[in-house]
Amino acid sequence: MRYQRASQDKKEQGKSVSDQGNLNLAEIHRNGWSEAASFTDNNLSASRHATKEREDFERMMDGIRAGRYDVLVVWEVSRKERDLAVFVKIRDLCHEVGLYFWLVGGVLFDLRDKNDRMMLGFQAVQAEWLADSIRDNVLRGINGAAEAGRPHGKVTYGYRRIYDQRTKALLRQEPDTETRQAVAADGTVTEYSHAQVVRDNFRKISEGMPLTVREAELNQLGIPAPQGGVWRRGVLRKQVMNPAYIGKRVLRGEIVGDGIWPALVDEETYWSVVRMLADPSRTTTRPARAVHLLSYIVRCGVCGGPLSSQKVNRHGWTGQVYSCLHKRCAAVKAEYLDEYVQRVVVAWLSRPDVYEILSTAGASDEEAAFARAEAQRLRGELEDWRKLGEEGDVTAIAYARAEKRLLAKIAEHEQRAAEAGVPAVLRGRIGDQAVPAWQVLGDDVAVKREIIRLVADIKLLRAGFKGERRSFGRHRLDWRWKFGPQDQQAA
Repeated sequence: MRYQRASQDKKEQGKSVSDQGNLNLAEIHRNGWSEAASFTDNNLSASRHATKEREDFERMMDGIRAGRYDVLVVWEVSRKERDLAVFVKIRDLCHEVGLYFWLVGGVLFDLRDKNDRMMLGFQAVQAEWLADSIRDNVLRGINGAAEAGRPHGKVTYGYRRIYDQRTKALLRQEPDTETRQAVAADGTVTEYSHAQVVRDNFRKISEGMPLTVREAELNQLGIPAPQGGVWRRGVLRKQVMNPAYIGKRVLRGEIVGDGIWPALVDEETYWSVVRMLADPSRTTTRPARAVHLLSYIVRCGVCGGPLSSQKVNRHGWTGQVYSCLHKRCAAVKAEYLDEYVQRVVVAWLSRPDVYEILSTAGASDEEAAFARAEAQRLRGELEDWRKLGEEGDVTAIAYARAEKRLLAKIAEHEQRAAEAGVPAVLRGRIGDQAVPAWQVLGDDVAVKREIIRLVADIKLLRAGFKGERRSFGRHRLDWRWKFGPQDQQAA
């Protein structure tokens, strides 16, 4: 019985499983034996750090337990295992069932001989030491690359790597702006680049487009996913949560510093998307494109379940109704709830202090701190120019130009600091802009849902009594704002 195994060997420096198999088979024929079985595991590690199961190895062990073989033939001990504990397990099992002979690299060993056992043990210890050394070297390389900001592993979608043609050393990683063509099912041709797809994904999702809608849009255009085929929501989510797109190096899930590559999106957009997708309230929504404004956003105030929308025909009236999905505890005509919630949300977005409320909530964000620090630095630079002007070291014209440039930059960073705590989906849609911006959204249910979900936690209460004539209003809702104090009640 022979066994062949090889780890991933991209540089083809080791023996392939095919080469090992041929050598093992030649040894079997040279000794005049007949082959009982052959087992092969390719691209699989045998070290104690391995994460994937070796299926043929387990089948071989089953055959040994059944006492089917007389000799185990391998090219070297490390082909079987690079874990000393596994070696001892195999050795003891073979001795127990009477499989005493191992042919390793053309040399026959007898497990009943203490010297042969010692030699095999030396080889097993050496194999484990070599596996640990390889792992340590790989980890040192990964950690060193992380500390230096160099990329590691597969190329991140949206980038390409440039290598030295002679030494094959990495020169740089840059945005992949190569123009490609995608053909939709209807024959429409779309030109795109990987870098632009990434930027569009961030922009559209930050503006409130649900992942499912963007997924459908990309697939409709015929643009292939990073690994080929169609886009999936999980792939899209993973992409826009990746700090590599703001030029950050990640090691074991943690940002460890700046990368050597340029960012594809600004940090403000990135963190707004991360905050939006990390919002736990999103997990209660249905995995499909929403059609109704408040379904699966408003919850039942009795049992806590989501509200769903359905069409009813009752007492001569036909229309949409929101009702508790689980127990039908509470229900309301969709037009009443839609109108009321939109009116209250837009009123809250129009508050004169809404900027202060939102920016205070996000005051600890990295982009806000950076914008404030940069504005302060520019003020210091402006003060230096003023002193130079007073001392006559610069002309009045030079000072005026510097002042104009610096004041514009200071205003820009102060605006960024003010908006840093404001989620991207709300920018341009609050304060005096709230009412006209909501009107512009029109039938864009997806963005409206994102805004409502972001700012309010709403529960529908049961009606006071059957046939109640009281108009729909605040008494039917348990309403909590997610930002700022609760002094602004839903009216």
